[in-house]
Amino acid sequence: MRKFRIFISILFLILVISIVGNIILSTIGLFFDSNVLYPSYSKREFSFNIKLIFIFKSVALLIFVFGVFILISKLTYLLKRDFFNSILINSFSKSGKLFLISGSFGFLTSIISMLNILFLKDYSSQLYLNIDSKGLYIMLMILGLFFLLFSKVLAKANEIQQENELTI
Repeated sequence: MRKFRIFISILFLILVISIVGNIILSTIGLFFDSNVLYPSYSKREFSFNIKLIFIFKSVALLIFVFGVFILISKLTYLLKRDFFNSILINSFSKSGKLFLISGSFGFLTSIISMLNILFLKDYSSQLYLNIDSKGLYIMLMILGLFFLLFSKVLAKANEIQQENELTI
């Protein structure tokens, strides 16, 4: 079980490094006029729309990372098979809400980004909005709803278990 926890922690660290690294590189390129992703390209001035879309997508990704952190931090309850613990149930609920918010926020921002390209013909944004994946945002929304449902099922099971213990 300890190896399992270490493996999950390593994967989480890789996730954090890749997301935060991507956000930092894109922030330098968008806000500080330094083309770090593609140095051979000439410097460009990015529109306010692009910068705003990037900020919203970054927030969505950081909310996702926080939701994963909450799940991982309560992993010991799962490993101890303490499934009806209220702390674990609350962490599933909280992570579900964060995943749902992150997925919705990211998906709406992706739609706005597509409309920005379609109507304003702002193609320069694609260089720094490479953290876009509509399918993954939809998957996050599904996972969020699943965790919310799962937390409600565990809460009900916890309630039934406590009633059974009282009748004995």
